[in-house]
Amino acid sequence: MAIPLIHRLRRPRCLGLLLALCLALPFLQAQANTTDTGWLTDPEHPPVAVRLSLTGERDGNRLHALLEVTLEDDWKTYWRSPGEGGIAPELDWGASRNLERVEWHWPLPTRYDLLGFNTLGYERQVAFPLVLHLTDADAPLDLQGIFTLPSCTYICVLTDFELGLTLSDPGALSEDPDISHRFARALAQVPQDTGALGEVSAYWNDSQQRLQVLVDGDHPWRDPDVLVDDAAGALADAQFGVPRIEQVDGQLLASFEVSSWRELPDMTQVALLVTVFDEALAQEVTVAAQAGSAPVVAAGPVALSFLSMLGFALLGGLILNLMPCVLPVLGLKLHSVLAVGVHDRRRIRGQFLASAAGILVSFWLLAAFLWLLKVTGQAVGWGVQFQSAGFIVVMVAVTWLFALNLLGVWELRLPGRMNNWAATRGDNSHKGHFVQGMFATLLATPCSAPFLGTAVAFALGANSAQLVLIFTALGIGMALPWLLVAAVPRLAAYLPKPGRWMLVLKIIFGVMLLLTSAWLLSLLIRLWGGPLVASVSMLLIVVTLVLIGKRYGGKALAVTLSLGVPLVAITTLWLSFGGGRFALPENHVWQPFEQGAIAERVNAGDLVFVDVTADWCITCKANEMGVLLQQPVYAAMQADDVALLRADWTTPSPTITAFLRENARAGVPFNVVYGPGAPEGIPLPVLLRERDVMAALAQARGEHLGEHRGEPHER
Repeated sequence: MAIPLIHRLRRPRCLGLLLALCLALPFLQAQANTTDTGWLTDPEHPPVAVRLSLTGERDGNRLHALLEVTLEDDWKTYWRSPGEGGIAPELDWGASRNLERVEWHWPLPTRYDLLGFNTLGYERQVAFPLVLHLTDADAPLDLQGIFTLPSCTYICVLTDFELGLTLSDPGALSEDPDISHRFARALAQVPQDTGALGEVSAYWNDSQQRLQVLVDGDHPWRDPDVLVDDAAGALADAQFGVPRIEQVDGQLLASFEVSSWRELPDMTQVALLVTVFDEALAQEVTVAAQAGSAPVVAAGPVALSFLSMLGFALLGGLILNLMPCVLPVLGLKLHSVLAVGVHDRRRIRGQFLASAAGILVSFWLLAAFLWLLKVTGQAVGWGVQFQSAGFIVVMVAVTWLFALNLLGVWELRLPGRMNNWAATRGDNSHKGHFVQGMFATLLATPCSAPFLGTAVAFALGANSAQLVLIFTALGIGMALPWLLVAAVPRLAAYLPKPGRWMLVLKIIFGVMLLLTSAWLLSLLIRLWGGPLVASVSMLLIVVTLVLIGKRYGGKALAVTLSLGVPLVAITTLWLSFGGGRFALPENHVWQPFEQGAIAERVNAGDLVFVDVTADWCITCKANEMGVLLQQPVYAAMQADDVALLRADWTTPSPTITAFLRENARAGVPFNVVYGPGAPEGIPLPVLLRERDVMAALAQARGEHLGEHRGEPHER
């Protein structure tokens, strides 16, 4: 049989077939060693895709693999211990051949608060490093797995992906540099036990169902967090709440309230995986819990901390009355009191109580708005609503209409029956004063004040009841002056007597509100673009002039134009030529904010000044013009060893929001100085002062501060 076969191979047709077989041999061999599944999707759930790749790296019978997941929009998946809700991803390799086991490494997750449930997981993209342990290092490997991936927004979807890779000769596998790089990058995000922490111990109090984790060590904690689960799955049904973190005498104490729909096991018999992470730190250790409570003295009961935050909220709300944002509304209130007359105490009391009620209701609405953003996983903070074009448009309309009302162009009148009904009850003006209180609160939100940021940051990290109480205290604090006049109406007797000057003051405050409308319109330039904002501005100007002419006649319109046009021209020239003796130097050259650049510049011996700001933040503008662009601060910030980073929060930014949260802040402005003498950063007060900035720069540089040391900075 050999001779006929040889003869057949010598024919030209057979020779061509043999040649084709030889050429296809490498291709067939490559097909037998598939190392990448490509991106797999499910047509019934397209927002999620997965990919399994082999790096080609081999260590004896171990191969490195990478399981990558991408999630579009707001879809999220979960960590190995998903938290108070959710399901952990699962891998079933039961159909594989020559596979002993798989090590699954989990990158550090993020906490998410969804509808009041705290969960742990990932969004956008995550890569899981896998280590495959082969039964026989030289035998063919057939990977056949089912990857069950949960993905959730307000609903959850379980998707099964069939993963399959075949290696006919694992020993002939060559390394893929790109996949190896992705594997190394993913592995770097997995917490490891590197010994960087001090001793970590755990304590289980069975009667109180409380687990405490104590970390000994002199680590400069910034915004630490602790996660707990177990390697064997014995605590699969246990729910660990968000820990209460305390720092006591250099120790870190995390206390967990533990619950389960089943009976909890004795945690002293369970090997716990404890993950401790902070800025530039992520460590995971295995701990055996001891019975009892941690041997430390707590810094104080939570109630004291909460009471202090209520005090901060009261002070912060009170100081808001001194912010320039509220001045036009205070002018409205002053005018209304004088118009009533100081002897009508009952009416004065009713008007001021109505305004105080408007302030309180506004703060409750703000609390509800921020709570809604918080539970849906959105960015939250004081003034965050100014990142919305819709909110700004509403504010433009309200301030413009209030301004026209003050200028006498139009008046808000109720229908005749409603007027008669209200007049018979003596409260025909209460609704207007209630609206004034709400208006004052809305105008106050782009301003920040001392103590305000601390209280709001605490509220946004607390439970729903504490959030409402903090915002109630803020409202009471802002309403205190109004409540004082309501309690003692004779205080109104100390106001100037009514006269013609009231009409002039009314016009002044009307013009101030028009300027407020113009400022709010300018905030839309970044969101809408210059041409559209210019068109809307021209429309409002024309409508305003037409209404003035219709109400007061052509003479008043001519006076308005004769005064308005020169005023605009003079202001433009004044700004163009530097504003006379109030001329400000050219603004600093700010670099875009990158958190990773901070440590890099500090390690190089430089100072880093971080300015977290927003176009809608009036306090930010006041700090810039009043301190940062004034000497000697201006020259100090222009030094060669000072890097200036600006984080612009005008529009939503998850990176900037995370940076604010790490520093226990809930809004802008926020300024912090880093340097060799202060690598952990020196936060500055909300309202900047020259001596505070100069002292922080000196301290960050490591110089002796002497008499430059300022007051303690608010955190």
